[in-house]
Amino acid sequence: MSLNVEVLEQSFEKVKPRADEFAASFYDNLFQAHPEMKPLFTKTDMKNQEKKLLSSLVLVVENLRNPEALEPVLKALGARHVGYGAIPKYYGPVGEALLLTFEQYLVENWTPEVKKAWLDAFRAITGLMLKGAGKESLPQVIQADKPAILAKLVQSENPAIAKSITLKAETQKESQLFKSTAEQEKKSLISIQLDGEVLKEIINNFTANYQQFQTKISEQPLSEVVKKIPRKLIDAFWIAPTWLVAIVSAVVFTVVLLIVDDNSLLAEALGAADTISLVVALVLFIKEAPDRRKQFHYQAWSTVDTAHDVKVSYARILALQDLNEDGVSLRGLDAPGAELVDINLPHANLSKANLMESDLSNANLSYANLDNANLSQTKLSGANLSHAKFGFARLNQANLNSANLRSANLVCADLSHANLSGADLRDASLSGANLEGAYLTGANLKNAKVSDYELSNAFLEGAIMPNGSLFIQT
Repeated sequence: MSLNVEVLEQSFEKVKPRADEFAASFYDNLFQAHPEMKPLFTKTDMKNQEKKLLSSLVLVVENLRNPEALEPVLKALGARHVGYGAIPKYYGPVGEALLLTFEQYLVENWTPEVKKAWLDAFRAITGLMLKGAGKESLPQVIQADKPAILAKLVQSENPAIAKSITLKAETQKESQLFKSTAEQEKKSLISIQLDGEVLKEIINNFTANYQQFQTKISEQPLSEVVKKIPRKLIDAFWIAPTWLVAIVSAVVFTVVLLIVDDNSLLAEALGAADTISLVVALVLFIKEAPDRRKQFHYQAWSTVDTAHDVKVSYARILALQDLNEDGVSLRGLDAPGAELVDINLPHANLSKANLMESDLSNANLSYANLDNANLSQTKLSGANLSHAKFGFARLNQANLNSANLRSANLVCADLSHANLSGADLRDASLSGANLEGAYLTGANLKNAKVSDYELSNAFLEGAIMPNGSLFIQT
């Protein structure tokens, strides 16, 4: 939808001088026309709620010319409102109250053109918020069902592989429930039991695959078939059960041993008694690498969970760093009051994490995702937070003294009474952020996306403003 940006900007500028009154009037109009909505705000500080409304309006109007940045913010806002009890039918009354309030404050400037501009804008905003609300309520995938689903997907093409996937999943569940790690280690290198039916099925499947392979060779150029073989072998290696990989490895080794010249150096090397065991052990070591990595991740998370109520834990720091290096998501990490000084977590996913009152001084969180995180009263002085995401994060009373927040996304973040003195906020996005009582003395805000309204209640002595000028208190 094409919006009349100039009309929206000009009309909103006329309302700004009476912004606080405007917000209060909006809620008066809403509750008067729709009293059934008032219970949604029974436990809400209305003064703070009015400020949030104004911040949201400022955010929207300031980013009308930058829809790429505005769209994800509005979707996130819609998702958050699901938790507040907001349902689609409430959006209509909100729009009516908003238009009525604009009409009351613009008076003769409330022309049909202005009305249409705001109506179109509200429809566009509502559409994006409802998309966000829809995503928030999508059902979650149950991890335990994945092996069975995967088996069904491949069953039509390869029944043996499908059966092996299901068998592997069931075996892993049983071993985790009934066997300790020590008992698993006592198992011999290769222990295989095959009844006649299973062996017959494997042979039949191999014959069928071989016939298909011959057909493909006759139908396609040999070069094309050969190119596909390595990829198919690799896929089969990771999908096949461990016992089958062990058998194939032993058979391949035996075939090589039979065809090689008895007098050659290779034959002497392969002819050693323990060579076959070493080859099979090496193949199994590679095959089971992902399972070992998973076990390592379980142990790392166990370390993090064990240190939950411990303030100082070097093991927790190492575990979190190792998990992040392996690309494991740290979303929802619960570590309030933890001492994490100098921790190195670049590009980490810490969205919705609870790090309230934690000490992250001099931490490296560059490019990290901290959207919706609770960082209230957290120590982040000297931390590297460049290009990090703090959308809707709680940073009230946080210590961000001399922190590197260059190009950080702080859209709609709560920075009330935070210490940002000396912070590098160049090119940062602060649209819709709450900066009431925030200390920005000596901070560098050059090219930052923030309005005068958002900065009006902050302490700015000696700060470099977005336009590059030095703020001097008059």
